[in-house]
Parts: sequence; structure tokens; C-alpha cells
Amino acid sequence: MGTVIDFVSKYFLESLVVLGFGILSKIALKYFSNDRWEVIKENILIAMLWAEETFGLGQGQEKWNKAWQKIIELLEKKGITLTEKEITTVTDMMKANVPVINSISYSSVPEVVREIRNVPTRSPEITKLIEALRKKHSKPVIEKKNFKNL
Repeated sequence: MGTVIDFVSKYFLESLVVLGFGILSKIALKYFSNDRWEVIKENILIAMLWAEETFGLGQGQEKWNKAWQKIIELLEKKGITLTEKEITTVTDMMKANVPVINSISYSSVPEVVREIRNVPTRSPEITKLIEALRKKHSKPVIEKKNFKNL
């Protein structure tokens, strides 16, 4: 009887611990892995570009809603569901990607359409601040004549 109890306690309980650790690590990888966030970031860009292409210039709120629905749809296909905290993070990531999407969209638009579309410009104060930062953090340019002696 003692031999059976020793065998069970030694091998069976160790296998339960290994199995439990395996299950916990699989769950942790599902929710906390970097690959998951890479997939989410990629799908944000895909959905936003899809909405931009589908709805064209303007219609910001409609594009935003359709892009959000597309993100949820794409993530569901990959088996990813967002938690409440992740939803706020994803919306912040969407807002951060708006300039990227706009630059892609507006660079491919003909000049006539760009002139019609009233794109907001920077205020003079912001322009001065940007120039001051550029001067402060600019790298020195190496002159071409220095390379001739090499």
C-alpha cells in the first residue's frame, strides 16, 4: 500500500503540476504575447486603410465606425477577442494611426482634389516651436569636401 501511495505522489502529482503549468502558460501566451499585439496593430492598419479606400476622403465618423467594425471582424477571424482595457488601447492606437493613414491617402490623391479639400494648417506658434526644436536637435551636416581627401 505504501508503494502505491509513493508512486502516485511521486509521478502523478508531478505530472499534474507540469500539466497545470502548461495550461497556465498557454493561457498567458494567448493574452499577453507580443505576437498577439502585432496581429492587433496590423489589423488596425488594414481596417483603417480599407475604410479609407471604401469611403474616400471625408466622412470621418462613418469611416471610423466601419473601421472599428472591420477590426473586430478581422480579430474574430483570428480568434482574438478584446477586453475592455484593450478596447481603449486599440482606439488610442487607431487615433495615433490617423496621420499615417491620411498621409498615405493624401499622397495618392490628385492635386486638384487636395486643393478642394480644406486641410488644416499649423498655427504660426506651432511652426515656430517646431523650427526651434529642429534647430536644437539637428545633426551637423558633413561637407562633401571632407570626403575628397579620403
